[in-house]
Amino acid sequence: MSPLRIRRRGGEERRTTWPGKDSWLRAAVGLLTGAAVCLILLGYNFSPGRYSLRVGEQSPVLIRAPRMARYLDLEETERLRREAERRVPRQYIARPFAVPDAEKQVDLLCQGILDAKGTQAPEQALDKALPGLTQAASAWLLSVTAQEMEGLRQEARAIVRQVMSQDIREGTADLASARREAEKQARSQYPRAEVGEVLAGIAKRAVAPTSVFDPDATKAARAEARQRVQEVARTIEADDAIIFPGERVTRQHLGMLRALGLSAPGLDYRRFVSTVLIVGFIIALLTVQVRQRMRPVYQSPKLLLLVSLLVVVPLFLTNLLVLALPNVWMLMVPAAALVAAVLLSHTVGLAVALSLSLLVGLMGNAGLPATLLSLGSALAALSYVSHIWPVSRLRWIVGSVAVTNLLLVTAMGLLQARPLLSIAREAGMAGLLYSPAVAALAVGGIFLLQRPFGITTHLGLLELSNPQHPLLRRLQLEAPGTYFASLLVANLAEAAAERAGADALLARVGALYHDIGKLSRPAFFAENQALLGIDNVHDRLSSSLSGLVIMSHVKDGVELARRHRLPGGVVDIIEQHHGKTLVSFFYHRALARERPESVSEEQYRYPGPLPRTKEAALVMLADSLQAATQSLPDPTPQRVQQMVRDIIRDRVVGGQLEECDLTFRDIITVEETATRILTALVCHTRVEYPWPGAPEALTPGPTVALEGPSKGREE
Repeated sequence: MSPLRIRRRGGEERRTTWPGKDSWLRAAVGLLTGAAVCLILLGYNFSPGRYSLRVGEQSPVLIRAPRMARYLDLEETERLRREAERRVPRQYIARPFAVPDAEKQVDLLCQGILDAKGTQAPEQALDKALPGLTQAASAWLLSVTAQEMEGLRQEARAIVRQVMSQDIREGTADLASARREAEKQARSQYPRAEVGEVLAGIAKRAVAPTSVFDPDATKAARAEARQRVQEVARTIEADDAIIFPGERVTRQHLGMLRALGLSAPGLDYRRFVSTVLIVGFIIALLTVQVRQRMRPVYQSPKLLLLVSLLVVVPLFLTNLLVLALPNVWMLMVPAAALVAAVLLSHTVGLAVALSLSLLVGLMGNAGLPATLLSLGSALAALSYVSHIWPVSRLRWIVGSVAVTNLLLVTAMGLLQARPLLSIAREAGMAGLLYSPAVAALAVGGIFLLQRPFGITTHLGLLELSNPQHPLLRRLQLEAPGTYFASLLVANLAEAAAERAGADALLARVGALYHDIGKLSRPAFFAENQALLGIDNVHDRLSSSLSGLVIMSHVKDGVELARRHRLPGGVVDIIEQHHGKTLVSFFYHRALARERPESVSEEQYRYPGPLPRTKEAALVMLADSLQAATQSLPDPTPQRVQQMVRDIIRDRVVGGQLEECDLTFRDIITVEETATRILTALVCHTRVEYPWPGAPEALTPGPTVALEGPSKGREE
């Protein structure tokens, strides 16, 4: 990243750096991943097998259910809700001043009668103040005194108060019934008909409703009644006909199509915006997890592209197969999580599993059940990810996923009140078919992706450890001594790696291939000369040329490894297994044959680099110990132990292990392991067998049988 100089006010300079190429690549990978996921989710409704139908139009084809599903009967649900609404009565609210207002009305009527008596035409005025009176009642009112009118008013107020003490609802028969009750009470109090008629007329006109209709409360009560009605859920079995050709589409048909994921509604901008926001959040969450917990993956755009593929491709395949296979997310999500865990790390596998589980929940009508089923199955697979090597141990993953899938599908089916036969069918498919398919997809994905992305996995290493590999076959045929020496180095490195907590398989494979550079000139190395039947060619070469040839096998090995596309971890071991050690034999021979001041030590020292991993360091130590063992005269356990200790101390003091993360505890463990193995190899004794034709074989004498003590007697 080249800095850009920006001059501030006052001449001061501020250095600003543009984002690097990797930053732009990471951003591009994130944007492309989000766009691809959004296209898959939003394009779900327009994928093959979906139908765009509307209520009232005729279906052009016969549509059958691809699987069993539960759907909402919208028409029956709406009918029940309307019925519940009808059962809710009108809601009324009490009038707080209904009785005082009625009493005031009594006062106004009485005052109107008194005022009518003082007019020039009292009969007309009285008929206007209290219409409907008979002639006798009108004549009595015109002759009534003020004191009698006051008593009449008090009686009318009492009748109104008593009648209106009950609830009288506006717009109902309550008002007519109350007025009849007022008239009845008024006529019963006075035997004279005209007095009772007047009192009844005043009381009836004063009686009014005590509560009025409340439209807001009525609407709220009916809405609450609708909400209390539960949706009517029905079940459609697999292969049942949903709609026939020419049949009119109803809301119930659309409900079944939506439940089965067969509907293709138009694009809703609200769904578009919500999908983009949720997908952006999930991709950001995945990026943050990778950045914080797996920094090497985040810093490599190539590995970020791999994470993107492990999200997009399984989601796309799920979209294609969701109509054909029930709970297909229980197949795709665990497989993708396993591939991510093996190729990258267990943490990335968990992040991919969580992200995919959330995304499949957004797909179509999958919802929360799909998220729970896929995440549970993926977690079960990741719990045994360490059991993927060797491949025969995949049964642990298969068994774990099978049991988990059976339990999850059964529990979810019971929770959704689905038929037991349907639950058993889907649980059996998820447990018995998806679990081995998850392992198969994971192994296939690992083999397919490890080389393009330059990742070393145990599956690839197991393939390289096969003796039939072309490079190992060439070693056996062209450099047999080197091959058998590499086998011993591999055994030593593997045993030491197991004790030191390193990758034992990587150490073994790296040791098998660490000397493949000797294939360029196998006759120049002592271990091959006797087996190839040739003399030591170094007797005819100068020390400097011999040293150059010996050291060149590292460079030749790296080129050969890259030509055969060996994993990067193995190439690193080939390049680093000698570090910057000295080719001591030819260096000392040069000192003996030439003037010491003319001999440069750097000329006889390997160019490096130093071992940078535990595995490379262990191969270096194993290679040095194996070579020293071959030249150890009269080996004894004490000499072997001292030889191992001296060589390891020489490598430590010489700074050859400075760049790797071997600890002193690891070094002590390696020393003990190597001593035990090499002692057993070179210090064991055998019974001396007589060979045919030897004098001892022809001399009769006692013979000891080797089969066991029962035959160990003299003949």
